[in-house]
Amino acid sequence: MPLPSGSNRLDRERSAIEHIISLVPGPPLPIDSFELTGRAGFASAFDVDTVAVASAAASNLAAGVGSIDRAAVAANFTASVEVDGTSLPKWADLSGYYRTSDSTAEHPRFIQFHCNFPHHAAGVVARLGCEATRDAVQDAVMGWEPLALEEALINDGMIAARLRTMDEWSRHPHAIATAPLPLISIEQIGEGAPRPGHRRLRVLDCSRVLAGPVAGQTLAAHGADVLRVGSPHLPHVEMCVLLTGFGKRNTFVDLDGGDGRATFGSLLAGSDVWIDAYRPDAFAERGFSPEQASPGSVTVQLSAFDWTGPWAGRRGFDSIVQSTSGIVEAGREGAAASEPTPLPVQALDFATGYLAAFAATQLVRHQAEVGGTWLARLSLLRTRNWLVSLGGPSPFTPAAPTPDKQALHSVDTPAGRVTAARPVGGSWQHGPQPLGSSPPIWLDVGQI
Repeated sequence: MPLPSGSNRLDRERSAIEHIISLVPGPPLPIDSFELTGRAGFASAFDVDTVAVASAAASNLAAGVGSIDRAAVAANFTASVEVDGTSLPKWADLSGYYRTSDSTAEHPRFIQFHCNFPHHAAGVVARLGCEATRDAVQDAVMGWEPLALEEALINDGMIAARLRTMDEWSRHPHAIATAPLPLISIEQIGEGAPRPGHRRLRVLDCSRVLAGPVAGQTLAAHGADVLRVGSPHLPHVEMCVLLTGFGKRNTFVDLDGGDGRATFGSLLAGSDVWIDAYRPDAFAERGFSPEQASPGSVTVQLSAFDWTGPWAGRRGFDSIVQSTSGIVEAGREGAAASEPTPLPVQALDFATGYLAAFAATQLVRHQAEVGGTWLARLSLLRTRNWLVSLGGPSPFTPAAPTPDKQALHSVDTPAGRVTAARPVGGSWQHGPQPLGSSPPIWLDVGQI
């Protein structure tokens, strides 16, 4: 969706919001009366501002909120979270960029490892055969051909990305296969009687990092009963749990056991919205495809590299998609820097999360009018393509984003006093709760 050159910020934002709305069927939304207030801006080679504001605004519009504050949006995208006054780390020691064997002073080249989960860090070290220090990993990386190392780690189930240029990515078979995909795809996958339009939604939030959790948290701010389902056997990142846990209940269900599958089936049958943000087909392999969702419900699936193309189903995170698809290299060139320069925030994750919340809310309203069982699909790669379509890369001066303190709030939680961004719309009934702290049941109306 290219936008007219020279259009001002408000025009760009409104045009982007209109584009988002056009992708999902549902009742008309009052964009003409929607108010955009406040000021905020990210230093980037790409139009992160428009992507951030438009995606969050769409989620508010669908939920009946008639305005959005840009400063609140920026605070959320900055992903700032403190516990008892101490900022939580966003990256593990071995996560990040490493120079590769084809790097020169004139043309530095890099590979990225995502090691925030301990088993991913262990896998990288095991493949490289080195000690678990950055210096040792860097030395070991220099002994590999970069693409061969990327492929070896991906085959190991690890998370790695050779940093490509925009041109290199545009020629890649997966880029070619996914370029025509819409930002949000919608499909009716079954029948189902219309459900009441005005009710508290039951949202089954099956997500970990970061887009899916943002979607669930956004729906919770607009009044939904959001039950986040995880496994006691899976690792987690404490920062993400606290950052995206506001307003949710948290439960554990073990899908590797018969009782757990029965429990999950019951939760799925009682849900209005199912957020499936695990690796594509991870639930289908355990007998829970979107077609097994409750008739009349809405399933929203999110992935990194999408469901089509040679990399369909590949594991990934926001930063990995940025590295793979040329965003980081374009940022480095735009900043005239010698080191990799990603987007100033995890914009692909947060924007995709708000878009998912918009799609879920709008499809629920559409279902109340026409019936049916619905599926929406979004991916970090599609959001990347949308960002690039808005223009850039352009020269810029990097600057660390700082959230407006007025856009933050503090709440007491079992983990301590948590300070994070206020919601961009609505309100949360409580702060983040410990994983596994709630029973795997839906609340009765009297319990809400």
